[in-house]
Amino acid sequence: MGNSNTEEVFRVASSKELAETGGGHNQKGVDFQRAWALSRMFELEESGADDFLILFEAVQDIAELDSETAPSSVRVYQVKKKDRGEWEWSHLTRLPAPANKRRPGKSTDEIKDSPIGKLYSAVLAFKDLKSSGVFLSNTGCNLPLANGDNAATSVSCDLSQLEAEHLELLKAGLESLHEAGAPPANPELIRVEKVPIHPDAPATHVQGVAVAFLNKRSPRHAGQAKSLVDALLAEVGPLGAKTDSCLNFEEIRRQRGYSRGQFASALGSLEQVPDLAALAETWLEQLVIEGALNFMEATSVRVAMAAIYKRQVMGGDDPRTSLLASDCDAWLEKNTPGPLLGPLFDGARNHLAPSHPSFRAAELTAHIALRAVRKCVDQT
Repeated sequence: MGNSNTEEVFRVASSKELAETGGGHNQKGVDFQRAWALSRMFELEESGADDFLILFEAVQDIAELDSETAPSSVRVYQVKKKDRGEWEWSHLTRLPAPANKRRPGKSTDEIKDSPIGKLYSAVLAFKDLKSSGVFLSNTGCNLPLANGDNAATSVSCDLSQLEAEHLELLKAGLESLHEAGAPPANPELIRVEKVPIHPDAPATHVQGVAVAFLNKRSPRHAGQAKSLVDALLAEVGPLGAKTDSCLNFEEIRRQRGYSRGQFASALGSLEQVPDLAALAETWLEQLVIEGALNFMEATSVRVAMAAIYKRQVMGGDDPRTSLLASDCDAWLEKNTPGPLLGPLFDGARNHLAPSHPSFRAAELTAHIALRAVRKCVDQT
């Protein structure tokens, strides 16, 4: 049984009049939305949010509730990727330009089918929850502002900041979306925002966000940022794909939602993954103790390990590295460590060096250590 606010979310999400119709998303558009949503989850988690629920394709493109079970506020998003050019006034609002505002046959009523009009209508539909809307894209919105700037050069601004003539037209258009006797139109409820996500490689942006987050929260797991993002994208990818009507808020939450609890659980799963870099460091220390490496050689290996992890974090392994890893794994399958590690590493380097001449000795040692540790972990 939901409370009155979750019931309101269900009512708005079930409204055919408020459904986002037309301009369906291709796969690039869906990937862009999902990548931004994950970036937003990292942002909310870093800000210390106690709870949140992200709904996909329920109320417009994405809806952000401040609680999974007892929300008090909702932020509605239209998340649109654009391959070229900026978003123009006419496309965003379907309103005439101020110079043409008295042109016959052009009515402010046309705003209802525009991106801003649909977003504003969805915001107005919430009576109990505090609501606001955001039009978000990888390109800017070419809208003149009262201070002489342009929204296209601003990261984020609300529509009450438009220059006077555009603001007057917008208010008139938004008024047409209000019920009789409702308060005056409030352009401040809608923001336009530009995000630095390339539509051809949205996952790369999320990986960068994840690296920055993990470096602050759990530095020893920063090397797992890419695998974390891949797992999260796999989880949120199917959400909202079902077009069947939901019977209640619980069904919407289950079919189209991703909560802070789920997000925190995904982060917590990192704690179950062994810290390969720390384990490799213990092997390196053992090699120094055995006299198989001197201090300067060990330092060079540590630098090489750091470079390997940096590439893994950003998903930048090249074909040379992949081939070396494969050959290293094959050799380790046939050769296991004895009482001392030195002979194992000498044997591996002697075997691998002729077929991988572009790698320095320190790089070979770093790769051998990381692959050997991974093999030990996989066997446990």
